[in-house]
This record gives sequence, C-alpha cells and structure tokens, in this order.
Amino acid sequence: MGRTCPHCGHHSLEEQPQFCCACGGRIDGCFIPAGPISETRREDEKNPQIAVFCSSFIPGLGQVYNGETLKGFVLLLGSLFGAILFLIPGLIIWIYSMYDAHITAGKMNDGTLEFRPMQMVHLVLFVAAAVFIVIAVVVIVTILVISSMVSLLGTSGNSDFSQILQYYGGFF
Repeated sequence: MGRTCPHCGHHSLEEQPQFCCACGGRIDGCFIPAGPISETRREDEKNPQIAVFCSSFIPGLGQVYNGETLKGFVLLLGSLFGAILFLIPGLIIWIYSMYDAHITAGKMNDGTLEFRPMQMVHLVLFVAAAVFIVIAVVVIVTILVISSMVSLLGTSGNSDFSQILQYYGGFF
C-alpha cells in the first residue's frame, strides 16, 4: 500500500513507513523531520526577520507576508487611527505588529500554527491600499488645517497673517 511523503512527494512502498527514504522527513503524522529538511520545506518556511522588516516598513505588512491579510489590514488601520488620535497608541500598535509578525512566522515554522502561504496579489494590494490611505489622511488633515486657518482669517476681519501664526502658537 505505502504512503506519500508530505515533504517531498516521494511514494514509499513500505506498509507503515515512519520516515521518507528520499528526504528523511517523518511521514507517520508527526511534524518533526528525522533527517535533513527537504528543499521544498525550506522554500515554504517563513523568515521571522523578513516579517519584522515588513511590519517595520508598513504596520501589518508582516502579517500579510505570513498569509494573514485581514489581520494586517486591522493592524494598519489601528495604528493609523491611533496615530491620528494620539501618537502613542499608534506607535504601540505598530510595535505590536512587528512583534506579532515575528512570533507568528516562528509558530508557522514550528507547526504550532497552520501554515498560510503568502499571496503576492494580497501583498501588492495591501501596499497600494496603505499608500492610498496614508495619502488620503494627509490630504484630509491638510484640508482641515487650511480651512481652520482660513475661517480664523475670515472671522477676525483683519487679513493680518501674523495673528494666525500667534493663534497657532508659532507652529508654522
């Protein structure tokens, strides 16, 4: 009867084989390989350092790299709104996204979490959406600041721009 190795696809002719004679991986249902790891297994492993780097670039990108696209979008939006409302919550969520990406990649490699392959389409769409969201937020904040400055100028009855600068505490 035999079994097929889940690591390399080799079909064994033995009745109840424990190990693959081609790659040395376990084929009796246990996850830990008995011998050298096959080449196909190395290609499927997640690199925790790449996951952290992705999340440090854009919050949630490491989760998309790990195959958790929805979680990535939640962390992106959470860090963005946290940064808009108060800077510290946004930074905390961003740091958590880096931590979570590293831990999740390690757990997927250990077999304690289900392995999810990275979808390149999701990765590209996530980056495009992140760039669009950031640009939209910058435009909205800029419009709000300019409109408040114009309304202050209009209500003062005076076109002295130094009053506006004093009102905003010399921020500009």
